[in-house]
Amino acid sequence: MKKLIGSKAFYREVLAIVLPIMIQQGITTFVGLLDNIMVGQLNENAISGVAIANQIMFIVLICFIGGLAGPGIFVAQYFGAKDEEALKQAFRAKVILATFVTVVAMVLLLIFKEPMIRVFAKNDPGSQGAFNEEVITYGVQYLTIMAFSLPILAIIQLYASTYREIRQTNVPMMAGIISVFINMVFNYLLIFGHLGFPRLEVQGAAIATVIARVIEGSILLFVAYRNRMVFAQGIFNRFHIEAKRFKLMVKKTVPLLTNELLWSSSILIIMLAYAQRGTSVYAAFAISNAVSNLFFIIFGALATGISVMVGNELGANQIELAKENAYKLLFLTIVVCLSFGILLAIIAPFAPLLYNVEQSVRIQSTQFMWVVASLMWVFAFNAGIFFILRAGGMVIVTFLFDSTFAWVITVPLAVILSLYTPLPILLVYFAVESVSVLKGIIGFQIVKRGKWARNLTHTESAI
Repeated sequence: MKKLIGSKAFYREVLAIVLPIMIQQGITTFVGLLDNIMVGQLNENAISGVAIANQIMFIVLICFIGGLAGPGIFVAQYFGAKDEEALKQAFRAKVILATFVTVVAMVLLLIFKEPMIRVFAKNDPGSQGAFNEEVITYGVQYLTIMAFSLPILAIIQLYASTYREIRQTNVPMMAGIISVFINMVFNYLLIFGHLGFPRLEVQGAAIATVIARVIEGSILLFVAYRNRMVFAQGIFNRFHIEAKRFKLMVKKTVPLLTNELLWSSSILIIMLAYAQRGTSVYAAFAISNAVSNLFFIIFGALATGISVMVGNELGANQIELAKENAYKLLFLTIVVCLSFGILLAIIAPFAPLLYNVEQSVRIQSTQFMWVVASLMWVFAFNAGIFFILRAGGMVIVTFLFDSTFAWVITVPLAVILSLYTPLPILLVYFAVESVSVLKGIIGFQIVKRGKWARNLTHTESAI
């Protein structure tokens, strides 16, 4: 048990990395919840339309994260090894990959936005027409504006992730805090048309998000170049990456990007399966997810802390310390998220009262939150395992652990139970989410073997 509990100095170090991330993500998620509530004041169809569009945007966001994660592994390890030139080359690789994801995503969203929204907008049983056209209209309006904001999102992801990898977590935290308050203000003004602003409803919510992102990206760029951050100096003067190094980074990136694309797509397919039970079910999921995400910030921040701390230690060639801290961080994640799960279970019956929806939707969303609350520690544990394996560059293993598991087990289970059985949606949801326990057992066995603990900066083929 002593091996799982760190010293005061250890927890101070964890807190220094995790707290700024948690504050930023917490405020961002809280304002996202307020956005959701504001849109929810319009009607149930508006909630569903925006939720569908955001589910599609979630895939794009995950692709950015996956595309930047490969070079990000090297940024963290080169920072630990104090190799500034190599770190700059890793950042240049991130620029290339962020540009690629942006172009591809914009083209796909602008061409296929309406069909992507339509497949989710199935009417409730007994309603007239197969699809809810109002939901489709809301979703297309929102997604169109968000598609044009992707270059800004790319800049934010590129710089914010790099700040975290070099332990400058306060910068994206402050930028995020300013951004979310701007988002909240413009949501109030543009959704409902207050203080002389036009009432744009769903489109107003999207425009407010774009304005906030422009401010956030501008802050990240300003600080990077004003403070002469190591990764930003001379990056574009001589845009050079050693061929062997770039090849190795791409070799790590392709499985990560593929994994994130397949994993996020699996979530989309699962939600699509649930959506076949009707628009009201999807609205209940939208409410549940908006509230639950406020609690997911804790294990998201801890997972990022695992990636940074373990990655830096591996880069500094402190292999045994990296292993010890990985176990301590996993244990901390379980303990903290058990507490957060209890808190979510307590507030679950009250949060849906903030929405202008039918009582049946409120009841369903509460039940979905109870499922999440009971399994939160499992989700957090699995996220921790994923980031431990990724910090050591075991991208093929993370691919098998994450997306392969989802497509082989989770997706078929969700589709079969949702479409081909009369089981209540609550039991379907619980059964699908419960397979995460099996995933955690498999992942922990992989971590125990210790093969993930590798110093990539010492790999001869990387230089």
